[in-house]
Amino acid sequence: MSTTKKRRQRRRPASALASRRCAERGTRISAPRATGRSPRQHGVLAFLLVFGLLASLFYAITFFWPFYREQFFPLVLRLTAKSAGDVLALLGQDIAVRGIVISAPGFSVRIVRGCDAVEPMALFVCAVLAFPLPWLSKLPGIVAGMLILVLLNLVRIVSLFLIGVYWPSVFHLMHVDVWQGVFIVLALMLWLLWLLWATQRPIPATQASS
Repeated sequence: MSTTKKRRQRRRPASALASRRCAERGTRISAPRATGRSPRQHGVLAFLLVFGLLASLFYAITFFWPFYREQFFPLVLRLTAKSAGDVLALLGQDIAVRGIVISAPGFSVRIVRGCDAVEPMALFVCAVLAFPLPWLSKLPGIVAGMLILVLLNLVRIVSLFLIGVYWPSVFHLMHVDVWQGVFIVLALMLWLLWLLWATQRPIPATQASS
């Protein structure tokens, strides 16, 4: 009896050590890992989410709102054609504008969807609104960006018309392959310039205290 008691007493420290090791392993396995996203990643995801929602709202309006399709957008096309026709007339071109058609002797263009600046302006505004900055930084960017995009679109239409009159062989290339890509790049650069300006301008004291 005495010998068995001694053996049991000798085995107890080993079992206690094993249980301690198991406990340490268990705590190591069950310890949570820091797998959360950084604040910058959360900011990018929030920007993309808000931008996607605003852009979806814009496209829903363009497809499903009768006032936009039947009245507003046709008016934009007519105003775009008239503005381009006025610039071409100032440049000495013998042109006539009838609705959305700008015509000259031997050449004419129709201002249709894609020739306007509505979609680039809308996406630009969505990108500005989606970025987390104060409204005093967003409003000047929206106004200036829309005006610049309208002028760029006017330059595009006038230049394409002149190309069609004097170099008709390269009209399709300039219209489809060159100007569409250039306009997208210019709109993106315009947003980046606004972002650079808005993030580097000093914050007013009233906004900083709030």
